[in-house]
Amino acid sequence: MILSTKGIVLHCMDYSETSVIVRIYTEQLGLQSYIAKGVRKKGARMKRNLFTPLSIIRLVANHKEGEGLRILRDASCEYQLNGIASEMAKTAVSIYLSELLTRSITAQMADPNLFEYMEDAILNLDRANDSVAGFPLAFTIGLTQFLGFAPHNNFSASNSFFDMAGGNFCAFPPDHPYYFASPLSDSLAEVLNALNAGVRIIKTDYTTRSLLLSRMLEYFRIHIPTFGEIKSVQVLSDVLKD
Repeated sequence: MILSTKGIVLHCMDYSETSVIVRIYTEQLGLQSYIAKGVRKKGARMKRNLFTPLSIIRLVANHKEGEGLRILRDASCEYQLNGIASEMAKTAVSIYLSELLTRSITAQMADPNLFEYMEDAILNLDRANDSVAGFPLAFTIGLTQFLGFAPHNNFSASNSFFDMAGGNFCAFPPDHPYYFASPLSDSLAEVLNALNAGVRIIKTDYTTRSLLLSRMLEYFRIHIPTFGEIKSVQVLSDVLKD
């Protein structure tokens, strides 16, 4: 079966002398891996730069049940992401997002809501006119709702400890080291309230933002055992110091 679908590029690596293997989250089939043949040849119809991480493309490929690595027949750019390509802060955020998504998304099942969340976030990042310093934190926490471990915002004066293993606020420190307390738990509750209200970019000070992002990545590691370390965090921290 030949299928045409939109897809978001998560990772691309060179393969043989002229080809690439590209990992794409597709709108109709979820996570897929493809061989794009000949894209590194001079004068190739499909260019390698089409597969820059977070590129949103329209692809055509053969899809057979049980087939592993598929051959990409055609691909074209769905949106020109000029802001991400030309602004250092946006580029740094995009590198972080692609690494986060690559480490987080493992299931092949399609999830239209997740695809829409990713696509909207990429377009909002590209078109943002204000600071994007709070974007990584907002996206990271927002992503948890599609991965099955979204924090439950039951924060109160009596529930001020955030239990990272349980994903909720509690009255007393849990009997394990994976939790944090006030004032960071207060800040997390404020961010959760803002996200529930539809805020896409969190506005908070650099220290709080950096610490919360670090703890949320620890939260990911607790709930996704294969998650590992995000290498782009340090670059992100250096670039987004406003």
